Amino acid sequence: MTDLPDARSQPRTVKELRALYRVSQAVGASINLTEAVAPVLRILAEELGMQRGTLALAEPDSGELVIEVAHGLTPAEIRRGRYRVGEGVMGRVLERGEPMVIPSIGAEPLFLDRTGARAGLDRSRVAFLCVPVKLGGETVGVLSADRLPAAGDELEDDLRVLEVVAALLAQAVRVQRMLRVDRRALEEENRRLREAFQERYGPGAWVGESPARRAVWDQVRLAARTRAPVLITGEAGTGRGFVARAIHAASTGERPFVEVGCGGRDPTELEAALFGPGGAVDRARGGTLYLKDVEHLPPDLQGVALAVLKAGGRAGPRFVASAGPGLAEAVRQGRFRADLYRRLSGVPVHVPSLAEARADVVPLARVFLARAAGPGARFLPPAAAILRERPWPGNLTELEAAVRAAAARAGGGDVAAEHLLPGPGQGEPPATPEAVIARWVDELLDRPPAGGVYRTLVDRLDRIAVARALERAGGVRIRAAELLGINRNTLYAKLERMTNS
Repeated sequence: MTDLPDARSQPRTVKELRALYRVSQAVGASINLTEAVAPVLRILAEELGMQRGTLALAEPDSGELVIEVAHGLTPAEIRRGRYRVGEGVMGRVLERGEPMVIPSIGAEPLFLDRTGARAGLDRSRVAFLCVPVKLGGETVGVLSADRLPAAGDELEDDLRVLEVVAALLAQAVRVQRMLRVDRRALEEENRRLREAFQERYGPGAWVGESPARRAVWDQVRLAARTRAPVLITGEAGTGRGFVARAIHAASTGERPFVEVGCGGRDPTELEAALFGPGGAVDRARGGTLYLKDVEHLPPDLQGVALAVLKAGGRAGPRFVASAGPGLAEAVRQGRFRADLYRRLSGVPVHVPSLAEARADVVPLARVFLARAAGPGARFLPPAAAILRERPWPGNLTELEAAVRAAAARAGGGDVAAEHLLPGPGQGEPPATPEAVIARWVDELLDRPPAGGVYRTLVDRLDRIAVARALERAGGVRIRAAELLGINRNTLYAKLERMTNS
């Protein structure tokens, strides 16, 4: 059997071909610049004896040449490898776009050895090769390497190989530039989304000066500083969903926010929506999973949710859950797992009802009025007094519906007491519902609103009906849908449209 020849005894052409083949494979193995270039520099050292290879690129802003990847240099030496255009051999190659061969770095004043990597070497016995890396005629960097003393023809061969490698590496640089542009565009888009999210759900959007409502925002700030689960409690219509989004905006606003309602859903359907392939847990990874009305989570799924919470990890979703006043009783009766309740209550947030924050009723009503009729509309003193006196069992949902109806009756002008429909137990209602609607239609026809009489009438009646049904049902949506005589999905669609309008 004939032994294979030692690599050192193989012809130069064979070495070059093998080196270039390995280089081409390495360049195509990764889109990450460092992962693509580091093996290339190692191959040049192993196959052709080119030591201390470096790829340096021009920075887009300053134009300064900076070593990006190196072989045989320490991290400190790499950090020192910076050159201005025209400075030293590398800066000269960048400036002129032409290769340079230095047979002996000890005899070349242009060779700066800025990295200090040749300290202790006999510089008279080290050659240096440097070639430009070009993209579309533009020199974007330089590729360099050291060689031990060699004849002039061999150095020219090395230079030719290095130029071929530089052409291959240019494609890796091109991919890096494209990825950098895409990343900057994505970061800019995330910044705009984050600012928009903060504007909608930030502190300025949280109306109310009562101690009870100020305490909510203190808890939001606390929750934003941690990835611990958050449990938001409060009556239906108090704005628990708003608080959940505010916590998300203040912490991981650029990541996914996935909401899943737990009430009134088939358990099998809910399990698939939460934990199935492509379900909410998967889609919310790194972001926020909002479990709305978590007290209605079926017992079997409570155990699954607890297991997911225990698994945790930064790659998983951050859990934010909301529940009505019935959750505590469900825990006491054993219908809701106490261990899951404790796990979800990492940061507890209680959103007050309007009965607990009565001083905020009129300020909140003014916000709703501005949305419905424009910033110039206001409540006349008797109307403001009525707003303060009413109990508002439906909280913000009921208050907003009442204000929108009053704004429509006022035709976009100031709201007087007579524009507010009688609340529960306040005054005698007209003999028939038809009489109330007929009077309202007459007023709309006298002063048609911008959105049109029919659309305004249907929209306001829709909101009032939904708010009243939710109030009667204690916030349980499936029960509210039954009271209204509509499909639960229809009710969900109505609530989604009301929330976004």
